[in-house]
Amino acid sequence: MLKIVGPLGSRAEDRLRASLWDCVRQFLIALSVALLVLLAVVRGGAQDTEGIAGFVAARVPEERQLEAKLKKIPDPAHAESNLRRLTSEPHMAGTDASRRVAEWLRDQYRSFGFEADIVSYSAWMPQPREVKLELTKPETKTLASPERPVEGDKDTYDKRAVTAFNSYSPSAEVTAPVVYVNYGMRSDYDELTQLGVSVEGRIVIVRYGRGYRGIKVKLAEEHRAAAVILYSDPQDDGAVAGPTYPNGPWRPVSGIQRGSIMYTEIYPGDPLTPGVAATVPATRLLAADATNIPHIPAMPINAQDAAVILASLSGEQAPAGWQGGLPFSYHVGPGDSELHMKLVMDYRERSLYDVVARLRGSEDGEWVILGNHHDAWVYGAADPGSGTASLLEAARALGALAKSGWKPRRTLVICQWDGEEEGLLGSTEWVEANRAELQQKAVAYINTDVGVDGPNFEASAVPSLKDLVRDVARDVEDPKTGRSVEQAWIESVAREKKNPSGTGRQAPPPDPSGKVPLGALGSGSDFSAFLDHAGIPSVDLGFTGPYGVYHSIYDDFDWMKRFGDPTFTYHVALAQVLGMLALRLDEADILPFDYPAYALEIEHAATDAFTKTTNQDDQDALEATLDAAAHLSASAHRASQALRAISDVPLDPQKGSEINHALAAVEQALLAPNGLTGRPWFKHTIFAPGSYDGYAATPIPGENDALLANDSAMLHREAEALSQALLRASVELDEIARMAHEARRPQASAGH
Repeated sequence: MLKIVGPLGSRAEDRLRASLWDCVRQFLIALSVALLVLLAVVRGGAQDTEGIAGFVAARVPEERQLEAKLKKIPDPAHAESNLRRLTSEPHMAGTDASRRVAEWLRDQYRSFGFEADIVSYSAWMPQPREVKLELTKPETKTLASPERPVEGDKDTYDKRAVTAFNSYSPSAEVTAPVVYVNYGMRSDYDELTQLGVSVEGRIVIVRYGRGYRGIKVKLAEEHRAAAVILYSDPQDDGAVAGPTYPNGPWRPVSGIQRGSIMYTEIYPGDPLTPGVAATVPATRLLAADATNIPHIPAMPINAQDAAVILASLSGEQAPAGWQGGLPFSYHVGPGDSELHMKLVMDYRERSLYDVVARLRGSEDGEWVILGNHHDAWVYGAADPGSGTASLLEAARALGALAKSGWKPRRTLVICQWDGEEEGLLGSTEWVEANRAELQQKAVAYINTDVGVDGPNFEASAVPSLKDLVRDVARDVEDPKTGRSVEQAWIESVAREKKNPSGTGRQAPPPDPSGKVPLGALGSGSDFSAFLDHAGIPSVDLGFTGPYGVYHSIYDDFDWMKRFGDPTFTYHVALAQVLGMLALRLDEADILPFDYPAYALEIEHAATDAFTKTTNQDDQDALEATLDAAAHLSASAHRASQALRAISDVPLDPQKGSEINHALAAVEQALLAPNGLTGRPWFKHTIFAPGSYDGYAATPIPGENDALLANDSAMLHREAEALSQALLRASVELDEIARMAHEARRPQASAGH
């Protein structure tokens, strides 16, 4: 034990001991990173020439041939035809048009050879009846102007497009002065406080970006604002970023971002049935008791209307960094400006239509699941139609392989979700309905959402599956460069780091292994219920680029054909990536989970949390999680070594199945049975959306939420829950090591 000798007091001695211990720990982590990188280089060289992670050497040629056949099947003309059909009419969730899309998708999957059906739920959802906004002081002007149609793009003239609104806003009528709050995030309210400006009883106007819109409304509600106006500033996704539609990919001044403001960081899905499926007979909460719904009204407007409001504000000049792209000096307000808002929302139970398709494998007790949502705010060419069109091509390719004689090893399940835009409704209800079976059978969940809006590959995943994504990206050709998707990905990450594009997307932090980084999974798409609630290892991916028409009427087929992917070759590349991920997970002898990498990321996150407090009692609690993380790392390396020892040993099918079930179940060991403090629906102790981020992942969220709240009692509870989860995962990994040693024994005996 380290002993400090000298005139230091006990508190100073404790702080110094903690600091030195952290230095030692950081050195050990750095050393483990170096060893992992060396191991990755050695193993990566072998894989590049012949191996595939998870496959015995004798089966690699067969898998390579299968993948080569799959990659030849997706076709740009098919993908384009898919997208044209998907964008043929507006199809918001809860409408007959959404049902028609679901029925068409079901029939497509059946034509590919899948068993396919529609699974319906009944969720509490709003649609707008009246949306009204007017400036009443210092002059009178009618606002809430609609998006202007574009000559040559017939879809922008369609009267069936829903009026721009924020789903899950309450009905209300408010007249009040206006205050500008920049992006409406926590730091912005701190600056307002320093300026002596209160938003209580006032309407706040905030710009989109830097965080989920629901968090902006939540913060406004916490600061006692009367209502919220959300707008898209030209600096963020409009003319300052580049040419606007129809001359470029960015948002025109009349473009409006629709979107849900459900507090999905508390729980997603049907607001009235948290934790249980929203079937017709389900017991439902009263609407007043739903904790994930705002209590103040909110509505989105376009930049041209925002200019009228912002130009009327006086008061303090906006702080540095608050100036947007409109051609005048921004002020905070309130001054003499006043707005009148009236919203009338039609809330009722409306039907959701999930499509669930299956290609049965010889081992139906193990499922590889892929998913994408089919509902859209209007046409949804990029969001989500590009993902749907690509997933259809991947399914067509897998179906063609099956028709030619291939039999999947595991069952492939492909899902098309409804109600994602409203708050991840369809996927959440399906997971809640099937949670026990999923936890028994699901190997992994692969998600795509905005599948293609440009040429730059981007992915997020649980750490154990990041190398799998990299490996597949290495084996798919990038259409633009002719090199691999992985190489183009590395180059795009380097370019983005050097010259940020201004798209609002945050590049993931450097990976501890030194490889091309993948992001962490928070929320904002349909992987959330799988990972955060059920503990199913998950991946989310797509190709990105300049995309300013998000959630607007302009996200249509014409935009995609002009700017997003004119040749539809990136739709093909995405279909190839999805199809190959499915094949690698479906056909693997031993599932390719990398738990040493997972343990390393957990150690980094735990160390980061430890350094955020100087309270000795709190540090003792956090040190227990550091010890549990070190225990997990040791178990992960033992399991990895044991699995490598049987990588070329013919396995008894029963033993192989037992090992694979155990590998997939490690993620579930990281769930806390009672969930996170204040939001029990979220059960994952390692990843969840931040309480004040909404989409972005917060690592070890329980501890970090407690540190943010400066709540020592909560910190101790969450540290204990995390430590127990890490130790449960360690036990699972030790059992995997034991099973792997047991599987090798007959081979060793035969050698004597």
